[in-house]
Amino acid sequence: MLVATFATGTLFLTAGSLVSCGDGEPKPTIEDPETTPTLVSRNRRVINSTDGERQYRMETPLLERYELAEEPFMEFREGIRVETFDSALRVESDLVADYARLNEKTELWVARGNVVVHNYKGEKGGRTLMTERLYWDQKQKKIYSDTTARVIEGESVHMGRNFEADENFETWSFHNTAGKIEVDASSLREGSDSTSVSVSVADSV
Repeated sequence: MLVATFATGTLFLTAGSLVSCGDGEPKPTIEDPETTPTLVSRNRRVINSTDGERQYRMETPLLERYELAEEPFMEFREGIRVETFDSALRVESDLVADYARLNEKTELWVARGNVVVHNYKGEKGGRTLMTERLYWDQKQKKIYSDTTARVIEGESVHMGRNFEADENFETWSFHNTAGKIEVDASSLREGSDSTSVSVSVADSV
């Protein structure tokens, strides 16, 4: 099992879906298992359904699997993009990151570099999470970040460290929230015309 459900959509994929029917897959090797992949697949694109209704699409330029490592893992060194859809094929949520890695033993994901998660459902037009590093613990069913993160809801922007949420991104928090500043919410979200909004600033624990 691979994906976090941000909002109402599943945002990662099952391990079986990611590695099946790949191209350019070398045979397992006895060379350094921590640095030598047992599977390499380029321009991977997976489209599938969840619960018989929702569908997701995952795209990555490069997928590498290290099955012989002490703790087997998959690595997406050239980035990853995931979209989920409702039964009417409307996009519910998406995630993009410059890099991602899955520890198959602990079921812990880490996404790094320009990580952006959109949840398009909700009364305020959805919710956006922006950070440089995001973890998803499948066993604990939670997502969290140990670096600066922003959560944008409507005209409110919350910023701080030690972000944590349930895996559905429905309830979330920063630790030790304090203070307000003025920022450009629309430019943070899409780079569009500016809108001045209040921001809650969370201090690190």
